[in-house]
Amino acid sequence: MKYTVRLKGEFDLSEDDVKRFHPWINPLLEEIKKKGWKYRISDVSAEVLVELNLDELTLTLKYYPPRIEEFDKEGTYEISAEIGNEPPAVMKILSVEKFNVEISTEHCWHAVEINPFKREVKWIKDVLWFGLDKDGPNKLSEAREVYEVAKWLIKEKKFRPADDYVVEKYKRLLDLFEKPYKFTLTLELAVEDIDRVPGWEELKKDLCHFFRERGLLVELKKGDKDVFGLFRKPLP
Repeated sequence: MKYTVRLKGEFDLSEDDVKRFHPWINPLLEEIKKKGWKYRISDVSAEVLVELNLDELTLTLKYYPPRIEEFDKEGTYEISAEIGNEPPAVMKILSVEKFNVEISTEHCWHAVEINPFKREVKWIKDVLWFGLDKDGPNKLSEAREVYEVAKWLIKEKKFRPADDYVVEKYKRLLDLFEKPYKFTLTLELAVEDIDRVPGWEELKKDLCHFFRERGLLVELKKGDKDVFGLFRKPLP
């Protein structure tokens, strides 16, 4: 028997559906098109009414342990449902909570991804991750296109890098194409209150934000090469 069920989660909704709930996004999307770039609305979180045949559902219960840097926290459980070869019929969209926008250029698909709600750059494609090799000129051209998108968002549209990884990718592109003045700053930190000391990831994010607010892009390098040390507090 089929039932109408209210669900919250990520759904593959059309662009018109999203813009109907969030018309404020239209000017930004139009600017992207005028730049000659393409965009795709992704990761749409919404609340919808769908039609499901509950008698034919196959449910799976999964347990996810806490992340390695959050070992003192509890894990979470997830119930997933297999519903067959066809997606459920969406009867009505009640709300669209959030979504991201992926921006592509002529030669680079998914060059940059943004969260328009937080006005953050979530991701910058690292075109030169494997170096230049024999395809160097094409990769440089692609990297230039990625840089132009990122620079437009960060400098003109005042989007913030979401984390230090985005800052580092943007800084590498800036170093490559703008040759900015650079200097090295060494900090020696002493623990004053052990209970307030954050983990490395949080500390890096805060420091990147601190310098970014002052017109500086920073690449932070941790001394040791212990991968698991990245998730621990910077304590002896």
